[in-house]
Amino acid sequence: MLEHETLLDLGQEWRELAACSGRDDDLFFPINEAEKSAVRAAKAVCQTCPVQTDCLSYALETGQADGVWGGLTSRERRVERRQRQARIRRAS
Repeated sequence: MLEHETLLDLGQEWRELAACSGRDDDLFFPINEAEKSAVRAAKAVCQTCPVQTDCLSYALETGQADGVWGGLTSRERRVERRQRQARIRRAS
């Protein structure tokens, strides 16, 4: 993970380091996330990405609603967001 307070501090700079940089956006924004082969292809790229964790944090922090970010689909990110919020509530 990159050393910054939040990814928002990085602006767009972190995206240049991403494995998806320069690839067709359609790969990461399939028309139907239920189409498993399309999602698997996007996730395969994410698995090789040096900023995968940063990408996922960015998506969660900024509420990205569509596409595959940090190796998670929009549905998987909603679940992750709820789980994180529950952990924060329990810790307080």
